[in-house]
Amino acid sequence: MTQVSNWALNDEVWDRIFNLFVATLASTKDKQKFKGFVEDFFSPTERIMFAKRFACAVLLSKGNDYLTIRKILHITPPTIAKVNLQIRYAGAGLKPVLSDVIRKHNFEILLEEIKDLLDLPGTKIYDGERFGRQYQRRKKIRKLKKRF
Repeated sequence: MTQVSNWALNDEVWDRIFNLFVATLASTKDKQKFKGFVEDFFSPTERIMFAKRFACAVLLSKGNDYLTIRKILHITPPTIAKVNLQIRYAGAGLKPVLSDVIRKHNFEILLEEIKDLLDLPGTKIYDGERFGRQYQRRKKIRKLKKRF
């Protein structure tokens, strides 16, 4: 359970520090810089917790059931239910981010499928290179579809 101080912050102070925190996260464009910030700022347990919660939200948005999510992420059904409730009823900030993640993932799959369609045969009847490329591309598409 996360520990929070018994002394409540003044609303004005809370707004200022929270806005500073969000602005700092939003302004960090460099992936390595952001990764370093997260690794230094959050404990290993917090990083795991946030990553699993976000992965759970992505999997729920893709329509996976509780049992599948539980097996993949090793989290309890109450945690999955909590994330599901957040997405369904209070996820005004979460839904756009999840749809961006899913859209990006679907775009990657679409690009690979288009590459597969545009790989036209050459002059040879049997072109081993082409079949090898198609095999690797279809394998990559299957892998992308299985990934969250």
